[in-house]
This record gives sequence, structure tokens and C-alpha cells, in this order.
Amino acid sequence: MKNICIFTLVVLLLGSCNIFAPRKADPPDKLAEWNAFPNTPEKCLENLVFAYNYRENVFQYGSILTDNFVFYFDPQDVQDFTVPDNWFKYNEIDMLMNVYFQSNRTSDMKLELIKLPNQPDILHSNYAWLYREYHLYVNHLITNLNQDFYGNFQLYLERESNGVWKIREWNDYRGQSEWTFGRMKNAFGS
Repeated sequence: MKNICIFTLVVLLLGSCNIFAPRKADPPDKLAEWNAFPNTPEKCLENLVFAYNYRENVFQYGSILTDNFVFYFDPQDVQDFTVPDNWFKYNEIDMLMNVYFQSNRTSDMKLELIKLPNQPDILHSNYAWLYREYHLYVNHLITNLNQDFYGNFQLYLERESNGVWKIREWNDYRGQSEWTFGRMKNAFGS
């Protein structure tokens, strides 16, 4: 009788714990954002942010740059540090891939852009100048390289014949910090 009571008690305890019931599934990870058809300068700029903020977009990064894309390093960085005057599309694509390959995978990068209040964007039907302040966080393992980068940039964008906007020119400017986008790019450049 004692064994039947213990058995019944164990069955009741196990049944009340729902150990055999399926658990709720975790929600799926958020999909990486991307504008498949950047038909405005703003959507192209969003794709720039999405390329930095979502590892999944690294292979699409080149699609927002014109074939004759040029990145111009801050003139003060060129003078003070060992950075080139400029580089081109293939350098830019290699750099972003290198950042992802060499970063700490738990939290790669976070790019935030802020419109400059004293510098409005210049928008035309086939070209645009966009001006932004930036903060870029890069979780990397390179010694003697900061993880936070600050400054301003101006982008020159062109609308191609298919209606897609792309970045043709990127000018980096130092703000209050010596740790600029250009210094980060140079550290990961090929």
C-alpha cells in the first residue's frame, strides 16, 4: 500500500510539472534590414547603416557604391597618422569584410547617424549631398585601436539610369575625437 501511495504521489507530481509538455518556441531572430531598391538618397543612406549594423548585409555593401567610388580620409588624419589620402570601392568592400572577420562575434558594430543642424542636405533629381555626424562602435580585438569612432561625413550620391541611388564620394571629417571613421577603415583595410 505504501508503494502505491508513493507511486501515485510521484505520478501526480510529474503530471503537475508538465515536464512532458512541449515548451514555447523562442521567437525568430530579427531579419537584417535592407532596402532592395534604394530609389531615394535616404534609402541608400539607410543601407549604409544596415551594412554596418547587420553582419548579414556585408556582401551587399558594394551594391550601394558606384564603380568609381572614392573615400577621402580626413586631411588632418592624413597629416597626423599613416592613412592614405583616399581609396576606392574594392578597398572599401575589403575593409568591411575584414571588420566582420576580425570582430568579436557577440556584438559586431553599431553605426548611428545624426543630421547636422547647420548643414542641410542638398537634394536634386540625379545627385545629392548628405551631411551627417556619426558614432560608430566596433567590437574588435585589435590592440591600440579604439572601439568608438566619431566625426562628420559628407556623401555625394548619384541616381543611376535604373533609378537606384549609390554613393560616389565619401568625405570623412574629424570632430572632437581623433578616432575617426577613416582611422577605423585604415586599421582594417587591406
